Amino acid sequence: MNGNFHLIHVVVGAWLVLAPLLGIFATFQGLVWNSVIIGAVVGLYNAWYLFGRQQQPVKGSQ
Repeated sequence: MNGNFHLIHVVVGAWLVLAPLLGIFATFQGLVWNSVIIGAVVGLYNAWYLFGRQQQPVKGSQ
């Protein structure tokens, strides 16, 4: 679980660094789509981390 958490942050961070260099921000529409996609990824992942994780059993407990 922790590995996935860090992997998501690395991927999102790399995208935020590379997107301007790839010309994604050349148009207003590119800015909007970048914000929507990154916002959705971060929001959904954090919602899963906060709410979905609580339903999983903790190691060593019954």
